Amino acid sequence: MLTALLVALALSGAVAAAPAQQAPLQPPAPAASPRPLVIWHGLGDTAHSEGMDAFAERVRELYPGIYVHNVVAPRDASSSEESRAGWWGSAVGLGEDVCEQLSEIDELAGGFDAIGFSQGGLFIRYYAQYCNDPPVRNLITFGSPHFGIAALIPCPDPPTVACTLAARAAKAGIYTGWAQRNLIQAQYYRDPARLDEFLLANQFIRALNGEGGLDDDGEPTGREHGGLGLGQVENVVAIAFDEDETVVPGLSAHWATIDTNNASTVVPLKEQQLYQDDLIGLRALDKKGRLHLLTCPGRHMEIGGDGECGDKVLEKWVGWRA
Repeated sequence: MLTALLVALALSGAVAAAPAQQAPLQPPAPAASPRPLVIWHGLGDTAHSEGMDAFAERVRELYPGIYVHNVVAPRDASSSEESRAGWWGSAVGLGEDVCEQLSEIDELAGGFDAIGFSQGGLFIRYYAQYCNDPPVRNLITFGSPHFGIAALIPCPDPPTVACTLAARAAKAGIYTGWAQRNLIQAQYYRDPARLDEFLLANQFIRALNGEGGLDDDGEPTGREHGGLGLGQVENVVAIAFDEDETVVPGLSAHWATIDTNNASTVVPLKEQQLYQDDLIGLRALDKKGRLHLLTCPGRHMEIGGDGECGDKVLEKWVGWRA
């Protein structure tokens, strides 16, 4: 012990006797910043409504310095034009518009997390599956009808003119070519009782889920490419609401659908071709522990206040250091 102590003292003396060296000045390492976040609002809402701005501000409170982009679609639309575009127009057109927008934002160049509320979750999925440059890291959706809807989403109370007219037009022929080109809800309306019509007419949600159409003989054509799929996303976090009566079925938020032979039975994701044949990469994500099907209490889009379900999702999946 004594010998070791003497050696240590000798070494320390040698160090002390050595001439001091001036270390070159180095700039301090930049502090890591939270990863940017893109938010796409739901049906009938706007990017900068009171609720959407409050949500973005909550994100900034949790992650000081984070860059948050609330999607305005179409680009440069007024609030009334933006709200109407949620009911009328082309779902693919909105997706392509935002593909171009996000590619031009310097703050997103290294990738970003994305949140889609309800219908907005389908549009941000379109971006992830058909563009994804810059890339989505964590894709988070709240109450999004990923496997379509079997009933029209009700109009708000009081109803807007855009919603009322869209509902009337949809009821007149939801699988007509005109409706599939011009009514947003028609483009993700997947009625299990009319599946042949859906596979023949639909382009948007059918392709998004990698489902084939029907050939000239009325036979399924098999798998479609589904764009890039979702396998390149780091995590897919899909949240359903346990009392959701707005989206039918509510578990469409987890890619569940109504049984074609029994309207009272909901078929979960893992029992479907979508998962078993891994049409868009969900099975592969699941095997890697990167597919997260979560549930929030309450009705459609009731994400709660401070410390409740929405906050818990933000704290776990948003703001990861770049």
